[in-house]
Amino acid sequence: MKTILVPTDFSETSINATRYAFGLAQQVGATKIVLCNTFMAPISTTVDPAIPNVGIFDYEMMEAASIEGLESMKEQLSKDFSGDLEISLFSKYGFFADDINSICKETIADLIVMGITGGSALTETIFGSNTTKVAKKAMVPVIIVPPNSHYHKIDKLLLVSDFEDVENATPTREIKRILDETKAQLTILHIAANSHHSLYEGAFECFTFKELFTGYNPQFSFVVNPNFAEAINHFSIENGADLTIIIPKKHSLLESIFTKSHTKELAFHSDIPLMAIHEPNHI
Repeated sequence: MKTILVPTDFSETSINATRYAFGLAQQVGATKIVLCNTFMAPISTTVDPAIPNVGIFDYEMMEAASIEGLESMKEQLSKDFSGDLEISLFSKYGFFADDINSICKETIADLIVMGITGGSALTETIFGSNTTKVAKKAMVPVIIVPPNSHYHKIDKLLLVSDFEDVENATPTREIKRILDETKAQLTILHIAANSHHSLYEGAFECFTFKELFTGYNPQFSFVVNPNFAEAINHFSIENGADLTIIIPKKHSLLESIFTKSHTKELAFHSDIPLMAIHEPNHI
């Protein structure tokens, strides 16, 4: 990967994600970080319902504030990180989650790294839906960085698979690229909802994965746990995973989990970053 796109609202969460992106860039040999800030007109409200709700939106003022914030962030990060990594700034009117793919095309992004905010149930609903919306829609892989996660060298990658249509649904090219660039060991985890699913049912799928990742020596693990997020969190921590990869398919168990609270629970309450890579041709 050459270009990493990092959306920011200048919060501590997004700044932490930016620092993660810089560390990752150094490990994989990326050449550019694009700091991106999108802005929209504020919603105006009035106390008296009889008074028309009229808001004054100064586009130039908001654009100037966005660019100033990006420049300040760039200056600070440039002090903390040395090297030849180019830092580019991208400011745009709009909503990042809705415009994600057009922004990726404009910036020629290979990867998105973004934070997710934990806190109250309301906060998690608002910020969680925004981040997971990006992960579901983006044409490039997305790494979600939890608030308490700090970058350290990626040595162990965990791929979570539902073992359905493995050959056609696995984004093999993208996973091989991250493996090649990090030199990490790949573990493939299958989670069964209950013990009625035999741990040996995945034998054929394991063979398929070995064929897909010939030369990468993937390891396999099987877990029985009805709580998807709990199973991933526990396994990741116990086995020292540095990055967990999921495939948010359109019609699968993972997709149903990805759009519900389980994935937000995983992102909010795990210290391990989560990477969403879509199945081929999902856009």
